[in-house]
Amino acid sequence: MFHKTSLHATVLRLPESAHHGVVRMACVILLASALIPGLSAAPVITGMGNAGSNILANSPLAQGSIFIIYGTGLGPATLATASSAFQTTTLSGTSITVTVGTITVNALMYYTSDGQLAALLPSSTPTGTGAFTVTYNGQTSPPVNRGIAASNVGVFTITSNGQGPAIVTYPDYSLVSAAKGTPCGGPNTYCGAANPGDTLILWATGLGPVSGSDAAGAGLGLAMPNVPLRLFLGGVQANIIYQGRSGCCIGEDQIVFTVPANAPTGCAVPLVLQVGTTTNTVSNTSLLPVATTGRNCTATNPVQAPLIASIMETVMANRPLRIGEISLQHQLNGFNPPVYRDRAGFEFVRVTSYVPGTQPFFATWLDEQPVGTCSVNGGTEPEPPIGGLEGINGGSTYTVSGPNGVTPITLPSGQSGIVLSATGTYLIPGVYTVTGPGGPDSGPINASLTIPSAPRLLTPVNNSTVTRANGLTATWTGGSQTGNLRIRVSSYVDSEATIGAEAICIAPASAGTFTIPPYVLLALPAGGFAGFSIGPATISQPYSATGLDVGILEYRDEGVGYGFGAGTGGFRLQ
Repeated sequence: MFHKTSLHATVLRLPESAHHGVVRMACVILLASALIPGLSAAPVITGMGNAGSNILANSPLAQGSIFIIYGTGLGPATLATASSAFQTTTLSGTSITVTVGTITVNALMYYTSDGQLAALLPSSTPTGTGAFTVTYNGQTSPPVNRGIAASNVGVFTITSNGQGPAIVTYPDYSLVSAAKGTPCGGPNTYCGAANPGDTLILWATGLGPVSGSDAAGAGLGLAMPNVPLRLFLGGVQANIIYQGRSGCCIGEDQIVFTVPANAPTGCAVPLVLQVGTTTNTVSNTSLLPVATTGRNCTATNPVQAPLIASIMETVMANRPLRIGEISLQHQLNGFNPPVYRDRAGFEFVRVTSYVPGTQPFFATWLDEQPVGTCSVNGGTEPEPPIGGLEGINGGSTYTVSGPNGVTPITLPSGQSGIVLSATGTYLIPGVYTVTGPGGPDSGPINASLTIPSAPRLLTPVNNSTVTRANGLTATWTGGSQTGNLRIRVSSYVDSEATIGAEAICIAPASAGTFTIPPYVLLALPAGGFAGFSIGPATISQPYSATGLDVGILEYRDEGVGYGFGAGTGGFRLQ
């Protein structure tokens, strides 16, 4: 849980006030993720990516796009921001060069710091493989290669990390949000969830190059109808009305689209862009709240819906939130062949403050993606942005009861979890109850849920090689015929599983089959370090305890399937 129309003219010709509202947010929000560690002797580049998607591996940068470079010694210890974005190639002693073949271009700077830079890749940069270097105070980093393409779009998100709620606005530039705020209307206001048939504006970067000088504002308001762009909302392709540069801001793109009548509803509907149909130029997965009617979204899981609605009342009122989350986890603990363990976790916290401006989006971070949809993340699921957080005392003694008997638990000092079974044999199908006397900040706890039986995977089989552009159909048999299954495909470029991504799809357990679309797999890097699993989707049951605003017992299952492998073993994507 804590896991060319009249509209065209309206969209592109922003009033001056909007320059300091929603549109500026899409640029300035990049500053939120700027990390400024201590100074280093010489620049070193450790990663780079589209400023919207923040995808750091296996994804080319687009001509004319805003991008981020991470590393050490890149710039001054104190963040320096250009007075006007993308007007100069040097900022506080920092510059970036990109060499493709025999041609070298200089990036246009936005901000610089020791650990992170933001710049614009000139539209005149040739496509191919670019060698990027950063020079700071006369010292130049070793070159780092990155692909350069004509188009590769990244969607701006509220927290600027490429995950969670997308920056999407209504035609008056008010933001689409999980909850409707007051006031509603115009830039910097929150007007709630989208409805089918609504016309919306998605903010992004990387749609393509412009002719002329980027710094001089060439191409602002220019449509790019020849870019073969597709937009998927919950797996349903949406009608795009306009795609091209914004009318206000260098490097920023607008995609104007209509919410499909048959789009899934919920507070966290996946939104993805793809250029072409067989390439890996797929955007980050962002999330959009969609409601059938009204402007407050309803959570996908009917069990969680009242709880999330209650949480939103507290969050919107800016009140502290006391949470007790207990989890039973069937975890993957080794690969090829898979090895499992069972664990119980106990987290009791008090949210003391929220990141300003994020409250109307909070339900999007809490909700599950709708059934029948897929999303891709960088290996970690989006978490709500918390301003202040402190631990509270919910006790240290508990009892877990289930088909395999009663297990008393005493948490060691300073720990919030304990292993129930090192071999993964304790958490079998059946009813489980967790009880405890509570602690100084929480009254007695009594929570129950039912763990369903797991399916038997039929396809794909072990040692499979999957062509991403063809998609992938999974089939299974047995297991519970109620509830949902969680299908996960992981792919990494390194054996340590640190650089890559994974796709998560939710399917009805009774269906017996689910096809993962090509655009989802193409968002994953190809290579030999991949994995596939299927198992019950996360099961959540609320519980009540004195002193807590939210109590929830969850079961998380990493499922059955095939672990990472290289060469002739395991599961591979190509």
